[in-house]
Amino acid sequence: MFSHFLRGSRAQVWTIRGALMAVLSVSLVLSACGAGNTSSTNTNTGPTKIGNAGTLIPGVFKWGEDSTGGMPYIAPKDANNPNADYYGFEVDIANAMANLMGIQQQPTQITWSDWPQGLQSQQFDFFMNGLEITQDNLASAQFSIPYYVYTQSIVVAANNTTIHSFDDLAGKTVETGTGYKAQQILEDYNADPSHTSKINIVATDNPTPFTDLSSGRVDAMFLDTPIALWYGSGDPSGKYKDVADDLFPGYYAIGFSPSNKNTPVLMGEINQAIEELFLNGTLQKIYQTGGAYNVSPSGQPVLEKYNMWGPVQKCISNFFTDSHKTTYSDCPNPYA
Repeated sequence: MFSHFLRGSRAQVWTIRGALMAVLSVSLVLSACGAGNTSSTNTNTGPTKIGNAGTLIPGVFKWGEDSTGGMPYIAPKDANNPNADYYGFEVDIANAMANLMGIQQQPTQITWSDWPQGLQSQQFDFFMNGLEITQDNLASAQFSIPYYVYTQSIVVAANNTTIHSFDDLAGKTVETGTGYKAQQILEDYNADPSHTSKINIVATDNPTPFTDLSSGRVDAMFLDTPIALWYGSGDPSGKYKDVADDLFPGYYAIGFSPSNKNTPVLMGEINQAIEELFLNGTLQKIYQTGGAYNVSPSGQPVLEKYNMWGPVQKCISNFFTDSHKTTYSDCPNPYA
């Protein structure tokens, strides 16, 4: 999810693609309460309020994250985005949830691979940083309903004419993140005896920015779509293009400690908040029109949208537990 992330079991990882809102200002962050605090398609008068009885510290939820992974998940403020300590779509979501719950949110830094220990030692209430619902991760955490349906994408140089699909990666040199779900997918392809032409896999701890692709050392990048969009086709340089998106869908969700006595209450409150943000249009607003400032080829700041909303996000509602629950049959089941 980032550079380390994608995290997942990633299986440690992270990964999709709106018109710009006129109200987006020079601030890279969507505001203290996230993009969604001003958007609601509900007919209720005023925002729904969610309980906050499950936090370790009254009045605030602390969420584990690794901001060194970078955009579009969470990154520390910089010269182009100076108006908040952190920015990124997960910061916007945290702000929106905290607003519904009537409390503050506090990002808490931890090395991404150490998130299980952070949960176990109760360094934070939960971990939210491109964490995938996978069988490996289920051994260390209980999960909220998903807040994002991520997929994998292929990024190539803008002038590439030979790669158009996943099968075209056979015989090519392809880079991904070490421990990413994408790496496992590539390795599974090579392990299939029917695939006589293998993919030359280059796994690195820091696949972003795409310097190896830019220099021609690799033919393609294969990783979570959010990363592919931010550093690939969405990059102001115009050097890259996405040739295949929405591959191998999975879910980002919030991880809770099974041994924390507060988990049952807090997870219920967070699930309620995620569902409300989905139903009132806030999640779509964040993913579709939110963004941050990047640097153009001329060195000037330019607003880059997350552009991460698509039809596959409907699958989130399959995890609801009330009358809004859906049963879309074309959505993957991470618990199967």
